[in-house]
Amino acid sequence: MKQILPVLAAVFLIACEADLQRSAGQSAYSSMDMAEAPPPPSPQMMRKTSADADEVTTESNAPRAAFLAYRYTFGYALPAASVQATMDIHMERCMAAGSRLCQVLSSSTQTYSDDNVSAFLQFRAEPEFLEQFKIDIDRSVEFANGQLTNSNISVEDLTRQILDTDARLSAQTALRNRLQTLLETRDAELGDLLAVERELARVQGEVESAQSVLNALRQRVSMSVVSINYTTRQSVVSRSALAPIGQSLKNFVAFFASGLALLIDLLAVSLPWIIFLGIPLVLFVRWIRRRRKRK
Repeated sequence: MKQILPVLAAVFLIACEADLQRSAGQSAYSSMDMAEAPPPPSPQMMRKTSADADEVTTESNAPRAAFLAYRYTFGYALPAASVQATMDIHMERCMAAGSRLCQVLSSSTQTYSDDNVSAFLQFRAEPEFLEQFKIDIDRSVEFANGQLTNSNISVEDLTRQILDTDARLSAQTALRNRLQTLLETRDAELGDLLAVERELARVQGEVESAQSVLNALRQRVSMSVVSINYTTRQSVVSRSALAPIGQSLKNFVAFFASGLALLIDLLAVSLPWIIFLGIPLVLFVRWIRRRRKRK
């Protein structure tokens, strides 16, 4: 019993120190949270993430950084025959660059008619590669006689999540190292060693979970997500001057078909009456005429 108490006390003290380290990491962020936010990105698209560009050192020598995740959305209108081909070119260009620079997330194509085709492409790209890739995209769309219809840039601030996760990871890592040292150097009974091992396994699980979350957050900062919508471009003449003519032709075909269908229905309804009543009536009229002539 005398040996169990020192081991449990040591584990408790290590856990308290880990919580203090985590609290210190969160307080370091609170001073940064009052700082002025970085300027918004330029409309020309690509700029390096603020994780690399906006690091500033305060008077207390504490590093201050903003971790921003950028999302870009573009819409292009192209001739129907060029929608699928243009999307395939962009997707192949991304895949050829390698997963370190560009990663295709999803792609789809919908064909409603020969004149109505749409496609969608979403990928994740490194900012420097994305800057040149956007130029190539605009050139390929222009070569296919297409045009940009819409663009949007959104930013998500992940600074708090990254700093909190990093502080928690540092605290749990320090706790894990001390538990390992305690397990290797302290001479205790089997029950005490098992208690330390269980605590070490729990802390190791938290370390791996925090590391995975931190890696995912940093990847969102280091690689921007781009979504591209490809739609069919309609002719200006067909939409304005020729639109009434086209609608009238469609109405003519519809009315003609409706009238023809009505005649067919009328014939189908009248034909039995013509056969079973019309023929006897004609014969009766002829018999009446013959009888009058005889008289």
